[in-house]
Amino acid sequence: MSDSIRPVFVVGCQRSGSTLLGSMLGGHSKIICAPESHFIVDLMPSLDPRHPVDLAEVIDKVDQHWRFRLWEYDLGSERPDSASLEPVYANAIHWLMKRYGAAHDRADAKIWVDHQPGHVRFVWRLKQHFPEAKFIHIVRDGRAVAASLMPLDWGPNEILSATRFWMRRVVQGYAAGAYLGPNDLMHVRFEDLVSDPEATMAQISQFVGVDFESGMLTSSGLKLPKFTHNHHKLVGSNPAKDRTDAWRNKLTQREIEIFEGITCDLLPILGYEPICDRLLANDWFAVSTQEEVRRIALNQFKKIGNKFSFWQRQRPYAK
Repeated sequence: MSDSIRPVFVVGCQRSGSTLLGSMLGGHSKIICAPESHFIVDLMPSLDPRHPVDLAEVIDKVDQHWRFRLWEYDLGSERPDSASLEPVYANAIHWLMKRYGAAHDRADAKIWVDHQPGHVRFVWRLKQHFPEAKFIHIVRDGRAVAASLMPLDWGPNEILSATRFWMRRVVQGYAAGAYLGPNDLMHVRFEDLVSDPEATMAQISQFVGVDFESGMLTSSGLKLPKFTHNHHKLVGSNPAKDRTDAWRNKLTQREIEIFEGITCDLLPILGYEPICDRLLANDWFAVSTQEEVRRIALNQFKKIGNKFSFWQRQRPYAK
C-alpha cells in the first residue's frame, strides 16, 4: 500500500496557513487532502514501527476517535485485510486515506495530506512510521499568528502566551528541518504562498513529486468539517494577500511591543521586519512582574470560558 500512496505532513504553528496550503495541495488530481488527523499520532504505537499490529483493530480505534468523527465520513464495516497488507501501523493509515480518497473523487491519489500543524512536535516519530513521508513546514509572521490565535476558544488568549507558543512551534519546525534535511522537509512562508501562489505551489509540487496543476491555485481541495468551518472561513477562496498585514489593526501597540521584545531577532531572521524602534533601551520592551501576572491571569480566566465553549462544540462528536 505504501508504494501506491504516501503522506505529506503540513506542520508548523497553528494559524499559520496549514489548512490553506493543505486545501491547495488537495486541488491536485493525484492528491487527497483529509481533514486534520490528530488521531494518527494519538493512536501511534510506541513499539518498533515494523512491529506487527492488527490493521482492523487500528481502524476500529480510528473509527471510535472523536477527532475522526469530525470528518463526517462513515467508514462502515469494511476493514483492511492483514493477509494482503503488511500488518504495520502505517498501512492502516494508508488504507484509510486511500478509501477516503476514493469516496471524494481521488481514487487514483498518490499522495495524502495531513495538515494538522501541531504534528510539528512529532516529526521524528512520524518519520519512523512513514519513512517515505515529506514534510512542509509553513511559517507565518508571528504577529499575525498571535492576532489570529487570541480570539479562539483554544490555545493562548493573550500576547505573552501567544508569543511563546509561536516561538516554540517555529523552533520545532526548524529543528525538524535540520534533522530531516531539504529532501524531506521544505520551509514555506505563508506570505509567499498568498503573494505568489503559482510560483510557490510550483516549488512545492516539485518537492512532493507531482507535476504542477492549475487546480492547486485555489483552496478548494478540502472538504472542511463543520466543527472547524468558522475557524477557516477563507478556505475555498483564492489566497488573500491582504491578510498578511491584518495584524497591524488587530494588535494594540503594547501587544506589538511585547511580541517584538520577547522574540528579539527571531522576526528579522525569518524575514519579518520589526516595527518598533530597536534602538530604544531594552527596558522599554520589558514586561514587569505585575503586567505578566495580570496577563497570565487574564489568559487563565479566558481559558475557563473557552474550555466550556470548546466542550460544547466537541460534545456532539464524543461518545
